[in-house]
Amino acid sequence: MTASDPQLQALRALHAVTKRVHASLDLTQTLDAVVTGVVEASGFGLAAVNLVEDNGDYSTVAVAGNDEVRRELLGTRGAAENWQELFDRAERWGSLYFVDHRKGVPESLYVWVPDIEPSDDPEMWHPLDSLFAPLMAPSGDWVGVLSVDLPADGRRPDIHQQEILALFAEHAAIAIQHARLHSQLERSQAEAEYAATHDSLTGLANRALLKRRVEALPGAGAPDVGVLVVDLDGFKKVNDDAGHEAGDEVLRIVAQRLQHHLRPDDVLARTGGDEFVAVLTGDDLSRALPETAQRLREAIREPIYGTTGVYRIGASVGYALGTAGEDFARLAAAADAAMYREKRRANAPVW
Repeated sequence: MTASDPQLQALRALHAVTKRVHASLDLTQTLDAVVTGVVEASGFGLAAVNLVEDNGDYSTVAVAGNDEVRRELLGTRGAAENWQELFDRAERWGSLYFVDHRKGVPESLYVWVPDIEPSDDPEMWHPLDSLFAPLMAPSGDWVGVLSVDLPADGRRPDIHQQEILALFAEHAAIAIQHARLHSQLERSQAEAEYAATHDSLTGLANRALLKRRVEALPGAGAPDVGVLVVDLDGFKKVNDDAGHEAGDEVLRIVAQRLQHHLRPDDVLARTGGDEFVAVLTGDDLSRALPETAQRLREAIREPIYGTTGVYRIGASVGYALGTAGEDFARLAAAADAAMYREKRRANAPVW
């Protein structure tokens, strides 16, 4: 077997794709390697991969062999029913699907037609012939299709070419499965990280994320740090009279109102059942801090129109001003004490 032997060339291309599949977690790059390997090793001038989307439609994600055709085909989509009609017209060549030009491709399905002269010889490749290799998940479900065109010798592929195409299809399916498993793992990790740092009811930061953000303040460059502690007034009555479902809805709406009246860079956390903490940074917060506290009080006093009724609550807001390098626990305690003083004044009897 010489270095120019087509079988050796195919094995080398397949080996390169195998290494790429197992080394890369980037699906696009890996499928690009697959279609490039098909063009190099199978004797076809054009190869493409179409992935099955969540709704069953197919989208073209990788093309090799011709840059102009690649630009034309990438991103094109075909409806699931149109592809199914195409497969229904196909002949089975082992694991492959061949659509003879006399049966044709459904008009509703976008295809690229090469500029080659048709021949009356039944063994010659017709410009409207199509050959596909299904990409199968371990479950047996189709995850995509590998398609080829423009055989180098102008003839329909022999058994050797068909076997090479089927092997590349298996590796493309592995690449897809590999990348999807990695994406699922990343999503699971992101969801776990989010759950560990956010309040499940309101989506606000929890104590753990608040602590992390506060610890990063000294390096943020802002000289002043303001802490506001917000405790709801009258919230227990909502829970007692209307139930916890209504209470949860009120907390979600309150969280949205608080966020609306804070800046994007401010940190807002839910630290207790009906207690929230906001951390503000800036150059001079001596005036902004009391003004923000007043806006939050007014926002919460507005009637809350929930799906279970209309509710009116209030809020006691205490605040403290310090610096980024200052002990945050001391600032938070000072803001908490100010909040309780305000709550006591609000509940003090009138003589």
